[in-house]
Amino acid sequence: MVRKNSIVFLFIMILVFAQVINSDNSTELEIKDLAGTWTGYGASSEVRFRHKLGLLTLTVKHKTEFVFVINKKGEVDGEGTITYDLDNNTSGLDDLVASVHSLMAMAQVPGTGSVVADKMGEKARDVKGGTKIQYNAPHLKNGPELRHYKFKGKVNIGKVKDRFGKYPESYYIEIEEVKEFTLMGGTPDNVLIAEYEVNKVKTDAKFPCWSPFINGPGVIRKGPGTVHIAEFQRKGKNRKGKKVWKEYSYVWLARQVNRETK
Repeated sequence: MVRKNSIVFLFIMILVFAQVINSDNSTELEIKDLAGTWTGYGASSEVRFRHKLGLLTLTVKHKTEFVFVINKKGEVDGEGTITYDLDNNTSGLDDLVASVHSLMAMAQVPGTGSVVADKMGEKARDVKGGTKIQYNAPHLKNGPELRHYKFKGKVNIGKVKDRFGKYPESYYIEIEEVKEFTLMGGTPDNVLIAEYEVNKVKTDAKFPCWSPFINGPGVIRKGPGTVHIAEFQRKGKNRKGKKVWKEYSYVWLARQVNRETK
């Protein structure tokens, strides 16, 4: 009987100890714990055009820094700056132009030019003032462009897929897509200008600024000390269903720098 009572007592003590351990290590996070000031940064890279023969690839990129406040209702209100850039890869086009120049040289030597060389050379010489093909691939006309923006968002809780393929319940931040941008000083400007040049003829092409944030959860996790961190990363192809847009990668990270205590 004494032995039986001892076993029951030991079992009860194990349960009590387990509850203490769990309560110490799994303090429930609440939205009010996330209230305060956050700062963050992000970047993206997206191939907006790739020639099917690899002659030219155009990749848009951005870097952004931002700050926002989360209130005790989980509402996000912030602003930031973003720097846009446009990279071009012309290695395939360079090779083609070099080949054309060689064919044009051959076309000018009697008896050595093929029909193809003759036609290509004739077409190139039709451009006024040009004896060979010259070009400057698309780039931002004014160099890297800086814009200011404001944004809204919301803290939610739900099951989010993690890197292990599981769906734990987590708090996350969803930031709305930014559609309005301004120059420093407040003048609205949602347009970027790309410029390219062929045989000394320059052409401008306008395209819209893009949001530093795309749809998806920035999952919140515990950082060092009492700080919390939100992370977002997404990769894919043909964003917004646009077939001409190829691979893309978006990332941003934010950390709580000041916790609201009132």
